Amino acid sequence: MSRNAASESFKSTITDNTRRITIEKDFSTVLSMDIIRLNGDVIKAYVYEYSKLYMLSKDEKEKMLEQQEEENEKWHAFYLIVYTAPNADYSLDSYDSMWKLYVEADGTVESPVLIKKIEGKRDLMKGFFPWITSWDTVYLVRFNRDHQPDSSKFKFIVTGILGKGETEF
Repeated sequence: MSRNAASESFKSTITDNTRRITIEKDFSTVLSMDIIRLNGDVIKAYVYEYSKLYMLSKDEKEKMLEQQEEENEKWHAFYLIVYTAPNADYSLDSYDSMWKLYVEADGTVESPVLIKKIEGKRDLMKGFFPWITSWDTVYLVRFNRDHQPDSSKFKFIVTGILGKGETEF
């Protein structure tokens, strides 16, 4: 039997905090990126789903939530679910990546301090985000919260030689 943690409440929270950027060239998609902002609402929903699925005690759940909230105070963090054209090596985590990522708020533009491909936890990720396919690559991206204005609205930007896309949170 297969299970996932995607309760209706969790899916709704994720949907509210997800944006998509698609870049096309010659009528073909070269990059499609679902950007999930890991804010307080998403963190709470994740901890609730995780603790329910893994039957954590109240203390374990509270400790996990506290750890996640501490991380949230340090970083603007995102999960990126990325699809690129077949046979294209458009990895985001290499120094010479074809794509560059930024956030912009109140006129300040910041580069990420971390872009990490998530490989070992793929089954866990698919349990919480069942729409991840075998053709997608998942990344964790962090931007330093200290250098970014604490604006309620900001843009997430992906840009490169093949195009540019941005979305607002």
